[in-house]
Amino acid sequence: VAFVVCRSLEGLKTFTYLEELILDNNLLGNDLLLPRLPHLHTLTLNKNQISFQRNTCKILLDHLAEVVPSLQYLSLLGNMACPNELVCKEKDEDDYQRYRFVL
Repeated sequence: VAFVVCRSLEGLKTFTYLEELILDNNLLGNDLLLPRLPHLHTLTLNKNQISFQRNTCKILLDHLAEVVPSLQYLSLLGNMACPNELVCKEKDEDDYQRYRFVL
């Protein structure tokens, strides 16, 4: 029996006109669930626990595409899904460019 813990920010659903949201340093993972935020254009999830394991990152990105249709800027710096030289000395600018995705 597998037990899955989902982190939800459902309380944000009352902020339907929210345009920018910073969720840095919150121990959020690929199981993150956001409510529909149709006006959100900027979302930062820096320094959380988002990774590329078992297609879960794709599931997260698909979820964001569905609930945040106006998203133009997504930052995942400092997560395993987006390594960079600022948080991991073994990474360099080339590593960052390989993980960079422009909407």
